Amino acid sequence: MMDRIAEQVAKEQGQTQGMRLAYYPGCVSKSTGKEMDLSTRAVCSALDIALEELDDWNCCGATHVANDLISVGLAARNMAQTDLPIMTPCAICYSNLRSAARRMEEPMVRARVNAALTKKYSGARVRHALDVIIEALSKDPDRIAIPLNGLKVAPYYGCLMTRPRGGIDSPEYPTILEKLIRTLKAEPIDFRFKTFCCGGPIFATGQRAAEDVAYQILSEAKKAGAEAIVTMCPLCHLMLDAKQKSIELRRGETIGVPVLYVTQLVGIALGLGPDELGLNINSVSPMPVVDKVYQSFA
Repeated sequence: MMDRIAEQVAKEQGQTQGMRLAYYPGCVSKSTGKEMDLSTRAVCSALDIALEELDDWNCCGATHVANDLISVGLAARNMAQTDLPIMTPCAICYSNLRSAARRMEEPMVRARVNAALTKKYSGARVRHALDVIIEALSKDPDRIAIPLNGLKVAPYYGCLMTRPRGGIDSPEYPTILEKLIRTLKAEPIDFRFKTFCCGGPIFATGQRAAEDVAYQILSEAKKAGAEAIVTMCPLCHLMLDAKQKSIELRRGETIGVPVLYVTQLVGIALGLGPDELGLNINSVSPMPVVDKVYQSFA
């Protein structure tokens, strides 16, 4: 049924959005976050958003880079490669690139970093895939082929998506994910842990403590009635999805809440197939939820 509907949707694709962006996939897109990259490319293609992957991109300067100037330089090297707005689907990359762009406004930092760069940094606009998708859907809401009517979704922002301040939404009281969920005709769950840390940054040195934090988030979402959790961070996804089975075994209880990247959730509403969205890669299978959505539509 899903393949048939996906084919039908493909035939009914509307007019182009005409958006052209540089694409920074981030390191995890080649490893533990393949489904994030797959679904981002598929959704952008379906929305006629042209992505031009940055040539020879490198790590964004994530938190494991201890030297601040090197971290800024790594991010600036990526941003110097294009004059287009840069889009990334990763909340960590989004935060790091934006933080580096702020630091590069400081004359001394820019001078020192540019002295080491072949292509010099002159400024950049960094966007997250969530913001780009909302803009595209606001221009053409008819692109939503499979309304997610009645699906209860817990929006999970994590720590970095809204930081540093001045980006996609308020750090303390973000609502942009709820806006997208409603746009897709699903129901956002009131979720008090939506901006809590997932525990990922301490997992290597404190696995049990990290899993306890993730358990709080998962159990709270389930108690609130969530049928799925949506996130934008590969580290959050790792803790809530890939580690969910380990948490269940240690706690002696079943959680069973699928965790979707925001691009996967959007892709379902666009009528894209499971393979296109990498749904088979998720540790907790989202297919029961997806089947429910498609059966409701049919």
